[in-house]
Amino acid sequence: MNKFIVADTANCIGCHACEVACVTSHLQDHWPQQRHRFLPRIHVLSHQGASSATTCHHCNDAPCVSSCPTQALLFSDDSVQFKEALCIGCKNCVVACPFGAIEMAASNDDAPLLAQKCDLCLSHPSGQQACVASCPTQALQLMDEKRLSQLRQERQIRAAMGQPGEDVRGARRQAILDKAPRVGAKKIAAEERKQHFQEIYQPLDEGGAEHESDRCLYCAQKAWCNWTCPLHNSVPDFIRLVNEGRIIEAAELCHQSSSLPEICGRVCPQDRLCEGACTLKNEGGSVAVGNLERYITDTALAMGWRPTIGDITPRQERVVVIGAGPAGLGCADILARAGVQVDVFDRHPEIGGLLTFGIPPFKLDKNVLQVRREIFSSMGIRFHLSQEIGRDVAFSELVENYDAVFLGVGTYGLMAAGLEGEEAPGVIQALPFLIASTREVMGLEESAEYPLTDIQGKRVVVLGGGDTAMDCLRTAVRRGAESVTCAYRRDELSMPGSKKEVVNAREEGVNFEFNVQPKYIQRNRKGQVSAVGMIRTKMGEPGPDGRRRPQPIAGSEFELQADVLVMAFGFQAHEMPWLRGHGIRLDKWGQIITGGKGRTANQTSNDKIYAGGDAVTGADLVVTAMAAGRQAAAEMLARFRAKEGG
Repeated sequence: MNKFIVADTANCIGCHACEVACVTSHLQDHWPQQRHRFLPRIHVLSHQGASSATTCHHCNDAPCVSSCPTQALLFSDDSVQFKEALCIGCKNCVVACPFGAIEMAASNDDAPLLAQKCDLCLSHPSGQQACVASCPTQALQLMDEKRLSQLRQERQIRAAMGQPGEDVRGARRQAILDKAPRVGAKKIAAEERKQHFQEIYQPLDEGGAEHESDRCLYCAQKAWCNWTCPLHNSVPDFIRLVNEGRIIEAAELCHQSSSLPEICGRVCPQDRLCEGACTLKNEGGSVAVGNLERYITDTALAMGWRPTIGDITPRQERVVVIGAGPAGLGCADILARAGVQVDVFDRHPEIGGLLTFGIPPFKLDKNVLQVRREIFSSMGIRFHLSQEIGRDVAFSELVENYDAVFLGVGTYGLMAAGLEGEEAPGVIQALPFLIASTREVMGLEESAEYPLTDIQGKRVVVLGGGDTAMDCLRTAVRRGAESVTCAYRRDELSMPGSKKEVVNAREEGVNFEFNVQPKYIQRNRKGQVSAVGMIRTKMGEPGPDGRRRPQPIAGSEFELQADVLVMAFGFQAHEMPWLRGHGIRLDKWGQIITGGKGRTANQTSNDKIYAGGDAVTGADLVVTAMAAGRQAAAEMLARFRAKEGG
């Protein structure tokens, strides 16, 4: 008989470790380079609180084998195997499989769609089935004729002797999920915190770190939380090190995959990434991964530890990085660790980009960035701040004088609502408002480009529902607004930002108007904004992106009184006239195009110039920008080494 994988539903905890193990085992134990390359041959399905894994049954009389016109599917090694070279992509096998265990997949962007199925990891050097080896509850087993016969005999004997089963059904699942509930970091009370701009989350103490780290199931070394983190941080391993009291080792591990761990621990939307993927999410609450990540580096730094680059041989190449945000800093970090001389130019007076000036201090203490700047400078990275490309320094000179260029310029373009009267006094954009506020808190002089809006005692309305909107709302509260209202065109569940930020805003006294859409801006006799005309909406059918579209409700018009109206619709690419003449292609949104045939993922149409972060993808997360910058650095280093070999 053929061998096959069998799943014990009663003991499956839905951790997805089998999926991760399957994918990485077929990539020489590496992570996929792109998210759409995560193509497991085993799938975890959940329904009504129960989970189980399903994969190929390797049927003895397999309909997929008989349906294949080219013998790409065949019986071999007591299993059903697949020969990719013979596959013509006809999909007969997909139709024939009664278990839905075969799917069509492409090995790369230029490759055709071919069949993919479980091969029992016969080609892996270990000879083990990765999914079976990785399952923390042994809910997966390889079943062959010997094991099936043994199982049958054991059950016959128990039945004949009137003995109970070998254990309580689901006992292993119950045992591993028996954890204390989440506590996490404590917040300063709303009435107190809205009086200042200090961080609202108190750091974990040693006891809190021990409690949260003890909750981690350590589903696998390469776990679902690792995969959902764009940097693939070694989450289970650094949590285990915390639990063992090995803080310095945990800090070293964090810095292997992240250039800014103490910052990501504060500002990443963990509820949508690592914590959203935690197996304990619905079993007492996710492990407080973000709090632990912050605790690790903050504690290590307080102990005098600093990340080091070790004994490296300086390279002859010089790279210029434009933009000191997360993408640029990630790129500079990797290059400096490889011995490359890096110069970073930025338009702002401090490093961090929108980390420093776009994220309010109550979410990220700016002293954290100053410490990180000292660390980077000690690594040999040179910063040239308050330097605007095209104004203070010519881009053409940088391209000529350096071996490679990285563009991590972010997105500073402002998005308008298209309403009549948007130019009225009192109507402001989110980003200039946040930058001006942060500069004032940092003690920097007021900038003509970012004037500070006085909102003391005024009625503030913010249009938008993302994290930037929440930042504006909570900043307005701290700046003494009489009332602060968020107006969002969809329902609360559809808000794109972090759910905890909505909770924080509501606790601080922000009012929310959901399912409303702006129609016009009302002005007083002096031409200043006095109200915004709204109409209520209902959620329509989902669009191509899966999100339901709001539809206006006739006769539901009303006005929201406003002295200050903040447009928080997000950011878009800004004008970069200095790029012209350098062969860099932009898409229809003004974003830099990278990758394509013959180019690495972060390489532009100019071989010497790389780009990553929001300038390429549009406004996204700190962690995705950093990941792109680090990857771009790796691509540059590969190019430099290839030239040496050539």
